[in-house]
Amino acid sequence: MMRMKRIWISVLLAALAAGVVSCGKDDPAPVTPQKPEEKPEEKPVTPDPPATKVVDYDKYDLKDLAGKAGLKLGVSFTYGEYRDNPKVADILKRDFAAVTFGNEMKHDGIVQAGGAYNFSRADAMAGWAKACGNELFGHTLGWHSQQQRTYLNNVISQAAANNNASLLQKNWNFETGTLDGYDAHGFEVLQSLYDVFAGDYAAKAVADGATLTVDVAVEAGKPYDVSFWAKTLAREGTVKTTSGDGQEAQTDVTTEWRRYTATFTIESLGAFAFRLMAAKDVVIDNIRVLGEGGGGGQEPSGGDLDEVIDFEGLATGPLNSPDISVLNGPAYVSVTNESVHSGSLALKMDNSSGYAKDSWSIQVMTKSFPVTPGRTYRISWYGKASKAAGFQIDIRGDGGTKYYSTTYNQFPSMGTDWTYQSLDYTVTSGSELSIAFYGGFEAVTYYLDDIRITSVSGAASLPRRRAVSAFTASTSLRGELVNDAVGYVYRDWVYTMVGHFDVYGWDVVNETFSDWPVGEFRNAGNTTGENVFVWGRYFKSTKDWVDKAFAYATDALSRNGKEAILYLNDYDLETSPEKRQAYCNYVKGNPQVTGVGTQMHLNMKTTPDLKDMVVASLTDLKDTGRIVRISELDIQCSDLTAQADLYKFIFQKYLEIVPPAQRGGITIWGINDRDSWVKEENMPLLYQGVNYVRKPAWEAIYLYLCELTGQDPYKE
Repeated sequence: MMRMKRIWISVLLAALAAGVVSCGKDDPAPVTPQKPEEKPEEKPVTPDPPATKVVDYDKYDLKDLAGKAGLKLGVSFTYGEYRDNPKVADILKRDFAAVTFGNEMKHDGIVQAGGAYNFSRADAMAGWAKACGNELFGHTLGWHSQQQRTYLNNVISQAAANNNASLLQKNWNFETGTLDGYDAHGFEVLQSLYDVFAGDYAAKAVADGATLTVDVAVEAGKPYDVSFWAKTLAREGTVKTTSGDGQEAQTDVTTEWRRYTATFTIESLGAFAFRLMAAKDVVIDNIRVLGEGGGGGQEPSGGDLDEVIDFEGLATGPLNSPDISVLNGPAYVSVTNESVHSGSLALKMDNSSGYAKDSWSIQVMTKSFPVTPGRTYRISWYGKASKAAGFQIDIRGDGGTKYYSTTYNQFPSMGTDWTYQSLDYTVTSGSELSIAFYGGFEAVTYYLDDIRITSVSGAASLPRRRAVSAFTASTSLRGELVNDAVGYVYRDWVYTMVGHFDVYGWDVVNETFSDWPVGEFRNAGNTTGENVFVWGRYFKSTKDWVDKAFAYATDALSRNGKEAILYLNDYDLETSPEKRQAYCNYVKGNPQVTGVGTQMHLNMKTTPDLKDMVVASLTDLKDTGRIVRISELDIQCSDLTAQADLYKFIFQKYLEIVPPAQRGGITIWGINDRDSWVKEENMPLLYQGVNYVRKPAWEAIYLYLCELTGQDPYKE
């Protein structure tokens, strides 16, 4: 029964379903309510992280970025870094537009101990840098350190502190700016930086046959050295010197300064002493007439003896002469041609190493000369020494068996230039006279030439006339006044360097002002230490030297058809406002200073607050109106991040403060910490380690320059 009921219900449900399906189109269909579809719960979407940007430090060359920013970026390096170092070459090509040599263009890097110039090392480095695409900066034409001291000290030791007392004429060097003291025809005063030997003035012949008559008093029977420095501004020239009694000597002169010397023995007095006749465009300076002179032109009473020992006709080497013999120390006495007064030979007594302990240990004596008791005889000679030293002479009678004089150890010291010296001796008894010279007095080398004995009273007869020796020419500065000699050497250095190197700028004078007293020009009193040579002490003043240095450099550029910015360079301009003020005051007063250089050696360890100082210094330097260059930048530190920030700050402020027309550039003073002058542990530079790894400071400069020039520093 129950089963039948279920069947019936099923049929009924089926019929109802069929009826629904068959309903008409217009009949509304019964709506069965639908349960809303449940949506899954939405969760917030986390976007994928953006790709990390990576700086490409090789994307641009650092020097190109600097160039786009209006900055010439330079670096210094030394010969040791240059030699066989491909890493340095790569860095120069990629990062820097200019180079400065750390040492190789300084005085002791070029000038040799003998005074010659050797450019081989600097030229090799300059060629290498040029091949790397770098311009060259010149460092330096004047500094108180790293001079060729051996050469300079030799020049000074051979120079004279003042003119010999036997210099007869005034205005011998024309430094009065006139021709006073001369009867001049066809000459004019030349004021020049280059075409004078020393000082500011010389005499120039403006016509062929121009004459300068030297206005001095001479005495008959006495020898005189006539010397002068000369050059010609033409292709060739001559100078002829005539004595008042008609003796003549003539010489050709060249386009380079040389000293010409001849010896005249005056036979009789004439209308003048000496006359120099020159071809047109010959320049003459530092005329000297050396001798006894000054006797009012009175002729001596004459005598019966006039003999000379001049060593001519002998062989070089051990002394072998009938006129003079060795009494003691034959190994140290010789005939030499290495230094002579006249002719080609002289006598040398070499005690340079102090072989002898007593003056008589090295001793020579002349032959005996016949003399007459009651007469006075003049013993004279020309002498010089390797350094100023004492000297001894003794006069002996009767062939040396008896002393008649008290001259032993009473003769003045001998100087370093050939000088005429004499001693009068009156014979009291005996018939012979000889002269002994002592060479063991000091550790020095003596030279003697033209030893002469002449009667100066007694029978009336003039000494016989000697032929005038030919002019000798020399470039030696021996015997010149020390200021003239050093001044000549310095000027030659400046003109030679400017002529030799092609550079875009020069440090003309480096470190001009002292640390204490602050702001003083350097002098011998405020500049101490090893290897110090203060050029200014040999000029009128250090300021005068600095003035001359810039004047020489300016003139040398003009003469060579070159252009370069001429810098005054100094340190501590950031940390010493007093020094900076003195520096800027000088620059503003000298228009030939066309550039100002601040070394900017900074030390964050000792002076942590440097930014305001940098700004103040750059501002003051800019206000001079000159080209501004950071010339030797390095920063000692203990924190590389802080160092990087300061490097970036300096670049930023330099470009902000210094107008484009005044920018001389920034030079980093060295490449790698391990080669720095302030030592590796102070981490001052942009690279470190044997592999020249770029430091944060390099990266900071790179990113700043990219930002400034609108360059994308990131990898693609």
